[in-house]
Amino acid sequence: MIIATAGHVDHGKTSLIKALTGKHTDQLTEEQRRGLTIDLGFAWLHEPRVGAVAFVDVPGHARFIRTMLAGLAGADAALLVVAADEGPMPQTLEHLDLLDLLGINRVQVVITAIDRASPAQRAATELAIQEQLETRGMASRPIVAISNLTGEGMAELLAAIRQLALSAAPVDASGPPRFLVDRRFTVTGSGCVVTGTLLSGTLHSGDTLALTPDARNVRIRGIQQDGQPIKQLPAGQRAALNLVGELDEQHPQRGDWLLPAAMHQLSARLDISLRLLPQAKLHRGTLQLLAGASVSSGRVVWLDEQAGLAQVLLDQPLHARVGDSIIVREPAANQTLGGGQVIDPVGRQRGRSKPEHLTRLQALLGVTSPSQALDQELQYQPEVDWPAFVRRWQLTDSRLDEVLDDVSLVRLGNQLLLPQRVEEAELRLLQVMQNSHAEHPEQQGLPQQALLKRAAIGLSVPTSGLLIKRLVTQGQLCQAGGIVALPNHQPRMPDNDQTLWQQVEPLLANAGLRPPIVGELAEQLGQSRADMLAFLRRMQVWGFVLGVAPNRFYLPQQLDALAAIAAELCNEAPDSGFVAAQYRDRSGIGRNLTIQVLEYLDRAGVTWSRQQRRYLQPAWQREIT
Repeated sequence: MIIATAGHVDHGKTSLIKALTGKHTDQLTEEQRRGLTIDLGFAWLHEPRVGAVAFVDVPGHARFIRTMLAGLAGADAALLVVAADEGPMPQTLEHLDLLDLLGINRVQVVITAIDRASPAQRAATELAIQEQLETRGMASRPIVAISNLTGEGMAELLAAIRQLALSAAPVDASGPPRFLVDRRFTVTGSGCVVTGTLLSGTLHSGDTLALTPDARNVRIRGIQQDGQPIKQLPAGQRAALNLVGELDEQHPQRGDWLLPAAMHQLSARLDISLRLLPQAKLHRGTLQLLAGASVSSGRVVWLDEQAGLAQVLLDQPLHARVGDSIIVREPAANQTLGGGQVIDPVGRQRGRSKPEHLTRLQALLGVTSPSQALDQELQYQPEVDWPAFVRRWQLTDSRLDEVLDDVSLVRLGNQLLLPQRVEEAELRLLQVMQNSHAEHPEQQGLPQQALLKRAAIGLSVPTSGLLIKRLVTQGQLCQAGGIVALPNHQPRMPDNDQTLWQQVEPLLANAGLRPPIVGELAEQLGQSRADMLAFLRRMQVWGFVLGVAPNRFYLPQQLDALAAIAAELCNEAPDSGFVAAQYRDRSGIGRNLTIQVLEYLDRAGVTWSRQQRRYLQPAWQREIT
């Protein structure tokens, strides 16, 4: 269990930790010279009944509020320390607000310095702090009064701490590990060492992890807890990690995270539930934003002020997951404005204030179960990207399987859909196909893009392509190249076109990947170029050929051969992409035709391009590879 201190400067937090553990947590020379806590301090209490209790001592001075918040990250409970002879002071109240905003509601109030206070002062202090707890709706525990000087009340405090630890809810260690770094130093002979809190999962000596912010590869060479080596660290505990790997002077540092590479995600936009403190006002200027143990500048904009929905726009992206806490402060006035929890760690830039998006966020308010969240997500959007959902909720593969067992879903590529939505989309596609065959019996079928446009099923292009492949696999549709039809459809074209087609088809089929252009076909068959072009355009409308270029037509099945080359190049490349010159060399069709073919493959939904490289769409990955 991890317990942080809180309270005004000089109210005895550090002395209290020393009385409990025997360790003076002010380690810096400047701290010892000034008698003032500046940085975080750490100490351990080993209790036979509850095991190891880690204490994090935080600064009480207003100037060090950022450091104080870093100490609260990962804490299970807090000791709110108030001097009996002074009562609640400004930092007492701000620290109490911060505990409330962070959701640390297991607070043990400790009245110190009772040896310096009269009975009346002590009673007034207890009453004042009790009122402050009630004002914030925080659960009240019996207040413990102690003297660090005489030791009076320490037995009662130890009993209260023991009760805190025994009543703590177990931390789920089944998720992927998320280790929050709060300190870094160098040990001679060992190198880089960080301390921090494991918020979820389990760490083992030898594990390889990604270090935020840029996913550096690091390995845990050793783990120590209170100076003793251990082989593994469960969630909810603090430890020191000896790291090796891609390290430098800047990273790791306080606020960085260690987590599996698959869970690494940074975002500059966080959708949050925001609660402002009384009398606080939010403005659109630069604010100080604290998450985990990191501090960033940025802005906060209301999405729906009445519902408490806002978006944080960070100057520097950071790592967050659903449920993480955010504190908003006014740096100029050194004032806490409010705080909240992350609803979506990857907030939208476009459409963030649309009613349907706000309704989605409202539905997700307070949701703590991934299964419930997934069910809510699918009520307000047709599909959910499951790798993004996994990162949003930091789920292991086994936990994702449990979530999918709880919610009956269909998985198409990286997307999750409700079965009824898939069924509705499939029925719509089949109905459009039936209508098309009835209205145009001469057509071979519909190009996939035309079918999707007419059906308007409301799914993304990649998911729609995979849905068509699903119907093809089930035998409800057939597809040659990009032309889709019902399995029992037999096209009936006019007799004259049928006769000419029987001559044109073999000429195209036998030409490989470089079929003759329109003029060459016309010359071989004794037709005028204009008549041949008009014929091929009719064949294109009817789905018998594909107009890859204005002067060159392919058979639908030849599209598979063109796509197969793209698939081969993607499979061979480390980034699963290729450039036009590679396609030209592999296909042998020449530079100009290569450009035309690749542009057609993009239009046909086979490939997509980014920065002059092309990648396969998901539907064609499943079909070809």
